[in-house]
Amino acid sequence: MPDKEAAPAAGADRIDMTTVTRNEFISAMVHLYRGELAEASAWRTRIDTTSNWAVVLSVTALSFVFGGGNGERHVLIPIVIVFCTFLLMMEARRYRFYDIWRTRARTIEINFYRPMLDGSQPVQPDWASTLAHDLAWPHYHMPWWEAAGRRLRRNYQWIYAILLASWLVVLVAYPTPATSLSEVVTRGAIGPAPGVLVFLGITVFYGGLIALGVYSYWQSRHTHRLPAGHPDRMRDEPHA
Repeated sequence: MPDKEAAPAAGADRIDMTTVTRNEFISAMVHLYRGELAEASAWRTRIDTTSNWAVVLSVTALSFVFGGGNGERHVLIPIVIVFCTFLLMMEARRYRFYDIWRTRARTIEINFYRPMLDGSQPVQPDWASTLAHDLAWPHYHMPWWEAAGRRLRRNYQWIYAILLASWLVVLVAYPTPATSLSEVVTRGAIGPAPGVLVFLGITVFYGGLIALGVYSYWQSRHTHRLPAGHPDRMRDEPHA
């Protein structure tokens, strides 16, 4: 009987990185860059989709509120504000995923492609090991509050501002022009909730939005925190 073929030794199919040639390394980095860029583009599209949902939802609701001439329809605007908040939370999560792929792509661009084009030295001497560590143990590169603050300042602040202004216009002008501030507050009632309580809730909510936007802006402009997408962010402690 013919001898059985000997089984390959454990680990025999592993790549010996000490024998990787320069051309093989360049080819591998090109494919890695294309993959990271494709992931970043996909998550960027998802971010835009969430923003589009918020815009379409707001426009549809405002068209319904102002189209009927009925002041009771103002209750729809606070409901839309709540839905937009859920969309903002979802978009902040998507933005954190997008930042993972963008940071990796930027790391390759400034440490691999730039030196090839202008002959300079990599910005990060240990960029390859940093990138390898991030590939082995992927994690968010920014906290949730920073992602939410960025999306709020870029897009959602305008949506929230238009919704608030529209809500106040409806309370003041529909069904007839209000003659006093107390009348406007009374019109703000939603079901069993009196107008004073509704105005208080709206004030606290918008105060929280302003605080989030200002704090995230202050953190990005007036501290030593690295900008989003900076390669050195991969060195930071993982964010939950």
